[in-house]
Amino acid sequence: MLGKLMKYDLRSMLRRFGGLWIAIAALSVINGFSIRGAFEQATARSGWATFFLSVLPPMLLFGLYVATGVLTLIFICERFYKGLLGDEGYLMFTLPASVSAHIGAKTLSALILELLSFLVAVASGMLLLAISAPEELANSWQTLREGLAQVALPASLPWLIVECVVLSLVGIAAETLKIYAAIALGHLAKKHRVLWAIVSYIGINIVLNFLLGLSVERAVAWDLFSGLVNPNFGVEFANGQWVFEGVGLAAGVTGSAIVAELLLCAVLFFLTRWILKNKLNLE
Repeated sequence: MLGKLMKYDLRSMLRRFGGLWIAIAALSVINGFSIRGAFEQATARSGWATFFLSVLPPMLLFGLYVATGVLTLIFICERFYKGLLGDEGYLMFTLPASVSAHIGAKTLSALILELLSFLVAVASGMLLLAISAPEELANSWQTLREGLAQVALPASLPWLIVECVVLSLVGIAAETLKIYAAIALGHLAKKHRVLWAIVSYIGINIVLNFLLGLSVERAVAWDLFSGLVNPNFGVEFANGQWVFEGVGLAAGVTGSAIVAELLLCAVLFFLTRWILKNKLNLE
């Protein structure tokens, strides 16, 4: 059922963002050739020709990046509001699916959209570099490989990398659920629900920042950070190799951050679920 619920959002996502992603890739190719051409002919051309070759395409590409970010946020809010709290909610809640499944489907769909937008941005950037400066890109990869060959990688480094990826995904899910909880809280108002959703989002962030500050203050007062201080944390060059220090400690801290983000996700999820299950008003 979760896959069936996600199907509608994924189809809508592809219709809305498919063309935008293709435009970003195409403009990256154009930028690559225009930047390369501008460098090669910098001494032969000037004025408007140089402007159109070296300035305008990057500006357009940057504009598409910004538009993608804004449209992604709008899409996430719109699909949750219209799909569960708007006219579509009458149909969605008649399906043989729990409230938890609806929230989970919306969250996973939003996560997929954000990941795809990020991957498109990274791929377009790499494509631009590969076309505009292929020699420099090849040299950078070669330098990176040679540098890694001189690094003594600790056994816990791969685990730290995995933890960082997991923390990023959980953090994105937490931010998405924060938006959903704010929209659900705003829906409790009889009028100006969008305004109250924005106020709720600001309020949630204020409360979380207050709790974070209070937790840090108490941890400092109770000297809980004394065991986390490692003067050797970082990277140093020794015996002809770069050596990572304190990676195990960093992995432990990152794991603790993942647990904290998961707890935040659970609180936001069940808050949204409680509102949709007990206080939903589709009128």
